[in-house]
Amino acid sequence: MMVTIQVLQVPAELPGSYWNLFLSHVSEERRAQASRFVHLADAYRSVLGEVLTRVTLSRLTGLRPGDLSFTRNKYGKPSLSLSNYDDVHFNVSHSGDWIALISGGNADLGVDVEKIAPIDMKIAERFFSLTESQFLAAEPDEMQLETFYRLWTLKESYIKAVGMGLSMPLDSFSMIRNADGNWHSSEAAAYPFLSLRLDHGHMLAACSAGEALPTQPDVITIEELYQALLGLSQKS
Repeated sequence: MMVTIQVLQVPAELPGSYWNLFLSHVSEERRAQASRFVHLADAYRSVLGEVLTRVTLSRLTGLRPGDLSFTRNKYGKPSLSLSNYDDVHFNVSHSGDWIALISGGNADLGVDVEKIAPIDMKIAERFFSLTESQFLAAEPDEMQLETFYRLWTLKESYIKAVGMGLSMPLDSFSMIRNADGNWHSSEAAAYPFLSLRLDHGHMLAACSAGEALPTQPDVITIEELYQALLGLSQKS
């Protein structure tokens, strides 16, 4: 089973029938959380992230989306709570206008998407290794913001793949760009990475603990997600 990366652009507004179907297929906790968000976009990201995960894992397991249940390790990494499917690997992230899901394969996976916004570059000195801070400082001024988010998402995807989250200090390892332009971690040189811009305002990175990654994500539309959920939910 190959590793796949899917991305979904969050719409400004969903038809009521779509939103009601999506809400009916997420956990009670997620529905309660969505009702508390002040901004609709936050509710959309939260709910659609779970729906995309359920639809994808339904296809991988043969179970209906609503029959899936999830648990998290002590660092917050999600997994299926069904004992027969503990070898189903996935990870999800959302920020700004995008949701990203990585799934499949036989190795641990991590994905991170971040909205690119102006930041104080001194943050790099707090969270990046000396190697990364020096690499960032050497970049042309017009490339520094993009490089910061490229490094940040790569690091986040790695700590999510190893399942330790931010309990693993971000400055305890370095992301290093190879001569061929690909990236690797100083901690695990054999882990493949993917890094790209989803659009002018968002950066995506993915990591696998040894499995090959696709060169591009699959773009999923809201209509495709709605129809897939409808069909998978009705199967016996």
